[in-house]
Amino acid sequence: MSNILKKLKLGRKKKTDKNKDEQYRLVKDIPTQRTETTDAGEQESTVDSAMPSSSGVEVSGETGLHILRTILSEQVNPAAMPNISVSQEWRDKYLQEIDQFVENHFPTLPAEGPRGSQLKQIQDFLKSAQSMIYDEVLRLTPALKDAGLLDHLKDSYSRHIFTNLDLLLNRDLSVKEIFYLLLWAKDLFFSSESKLTVYDPLLLTGGFERAKHKLLQKLQNDLSTNLQEILRYDEQHGHNEDSMNDETFISVHIDVIKCLNSAILEAEMFGLTLRHAVQILCNEELHGFVQKYVDTENERLTKVKFTEKNSVHLFRIFNTCMQLRCYAAQITPDINNSDVYSSTVCMLQKLEDNASSIVQKVMNCLAQANLEMYFKKRNRHTDTLMEVIQGQCASLPETASEIKTVIVKIAYDSVSKVYLECLMKTKFRNLEDCWGNAEEKITEDVQYFHETFSDLVKKK
Repeated sequence: MSNILKKLKLGRKKKTDKNKDEQYRLVKDIPTQRTETTDAGEQESTVDSAMPSSSGVEVSGETGLHILRTILSEQVNPAAMPNISVSQEWRDKYLQEIDQFVENHFPTLPAEGPRGSQLKQIQDFLKSAQSMIYDEVLRLTPALKDAGLLDHLKDSYSRHIFTNLDLLLNRDLSVKEIFYLLLWAKDLFFSSESKLTVYDPLLLTGGFERAKHKLLQKLQNDLSTNLQEILRYDEQHGHNEDSMNDETFISVHIDVIKCLNSAILEAEMFGLTLRHAVQILCNEELHGFVQKYVDTENERLTKVKFTEKNSVHLFRIFNTCMQLRCYAAQITPDINNSDVYSSTVCMLQKLEDNASSIVQKVMNCLAQANLEMYFKKRNRHTDTLMEVIQGQCASLPETASEIKTVIVKIAYDSVSKVYLECLMKTKFRNLEDCWGNAEEKITEDVQYFHETFSDLVKKK
């Protein structure tokens, strides 16, 4: 009888052990272990891979590390695995496993190519990296969140991203390529759909600061080169009377504004801080351009004799200086505290004043040549003088309405001044001989000049 009871107990024990082995089997590749009770009352076991995590089973230590590797390797559905419990003793090994996974599965950087030719490869690499990261974070969230490992996964991806961005920035990238890197990183970390969070603020700020520094370096070189090319082209083609069409008349300030505005608008897409930095850079580059432009034009003004036939070049200087002064004010973040802005405006104003004084001399000579004869001979008219002045204004493009107003004012002042001088030098008896009723004629002339010059300003 005792032998029969022993056999029954032994059979129940084997059956119980077998059930526990089946209950706690982890994955089919892990050898099944018998349940053993230690002195502390702890049990070590394996669990069936088909067992859902909602069963409440938790694993830790070496077994949990094996489960983590299995989950990361995509061999099983993370939601079907037991919960991982990370003890302080094993935490570093779990984190190292995640770091190794991120490093091994991150897309490879494209091969470096010539400057300006890498944008497509960089775009493909970054899109691939972003898609992979989003997919992996989404896949691993159920298994890693409760274990307290999800934040480290995201942080590890973030660090690897900035490591790769630094490697890209060390290449000879174009400004456009660097702008793309910045905008991509901004979208990755700050868009409403972002799956990543940076837990080290200095990692984020440091990465963007390095990219900003590299961008400003490249941008400065590009702006300087482009502005120098504008000057070179203007010296070759901007002073040819035969080619002084509307496009040439406004080409200098239009090309400068396009060059600088392009950089500012791209920077604004990233953020106000970068736009502010680029504005300061553009302000400095504009200052350098203006310095060279002013020196070139002042030298030319001393060498060329200007008359009413070539005074359109003076009008062009007027217009360019006026437009660049206005633009300098627009791109300067703090006008009242900017020495660069003040210096730029001062140089342009002096050149404008120099050109203005020459225009006045041209108008004075033109007025004297016509009005002196008008006061000395009978049947003379001021129509010839006004036709010449109207021809001067007609040489201005339709877009130069502001400069036209200035030129008309200078011409009006010159004609009025010369007319008064001639009137004062001529005896009243001689005026009566030439004009008959001198007082009436003077009144008519004053009215004629006023109406004609007013019409010139209004005329498009």
